[in-house]
Amino acid sequence: MISTSMVKRIEEERIGILLLDAASDPRFQVARSVIAQGIRSAMAVPLLYSDTLLGIIIIDSQIATHAFSEKDLQILTTLANQAALLVANAGLARKNEEAATTRARLQRLFSPVIAEYVASGKLEVKQGGVPMRATMLFSDIRNFTSMSETMDAGEIVSLLNAYFERMVDVVFSFDGTLDKFVGDGMIALFGAPANRPDDALRAVRTALRMQKALAEFNIERERTGKLPIKTGIGINTGEVVAGYIGSSKALQYTVIGAPVNLASRLCSLARDANTIIISESTWNEVHTAFETRELEPVPIKGISHPLKTFSVLGETPAPPPPVQPSAEFS
Repeated sequence: MISTSMVKRIEEERIGILLLDAASDPRFQVARSVIAQGIRSAMAVPLLYSDTLLGIIIIDSQIATHAFSEKDLQILTTLANQAALLVANAGLARKNEEAATTRARLQRLFSPVIAEYVASGKLEVKQGGVPMRATMLFSDIRNFTSMSETMDAGEIVSLLNAYFERMVDVVFSFDGTLDKFVGDGMIALFGAPANRPDDALRAVRTALRMQKALAEFNIERERTGKLPIKTGIGINTGEVVAGYIGSSKALQYTVIGAPVNLASRLCSLARDANTIIISESTWNEVHTAFETRELEPVPIKGISHPLKTFSVLGETPAPPPPVQPSAEFS
């Protein structure tokens, strides 16, 4: 037991208390805890840090009155100040560690800019999902199953890790969000959790940059006598539900909805090596910035009419600068 009367007084006054003789001290003559414990003398000091009461140190004696002096109270106050500083620093260190852990977890999903917004509370990512418009990019390696049959498990993991390392760097460079890895494929989001007017443009630019990064990766592989890999990419834009979805023990940030399924379908249609196929909804937002070729309409299960699709050939060349008239000399 501790003296609740002393605790209450410390909480109210925030200063040290020296109790020389409990029986004669008018402040505690009716204090039940002091009487019940037979306290003869005591002292108590607060653990204060920036006006915040972190705790209280109480020392008492049931043997003698005047067991403590003013000097003892001063020493205990000094110790309490040091203890408060240590407690506060430990709490700050714990908060910093938790923040670092949170940032590390977020940076596996989001670009550094988006991760910082989420970690700082400037951007809220809710569990359960929020309706929003987003662009989904699906990418996978062509003929990976047959390729992996000639490789051992270590080679497969090494290949995928090296490949994904480059692809995720590209996604993050355009402030995309990594949804998930699915075998040899990956899903990236643009517009979730942060929605921007150029989400579709950034998604297509990401796809083109991924092709460039893949070409560089293949050069490295061929130098070591390894076969190049080929990929296909599908992109679609539409209304989805985004958020942390799963169980209380395992949550994952993702998007759900029919537009997600269509993006996956477009990726599977990108059979030719390193092909980028986009939907009409994405094309409507980006066609002025990229050279595209319309493909045969695609029949989609659950949709009554075939959908228009387009192959992305590259960025539209910037127009040449206007020719300046030559200066006339007299």
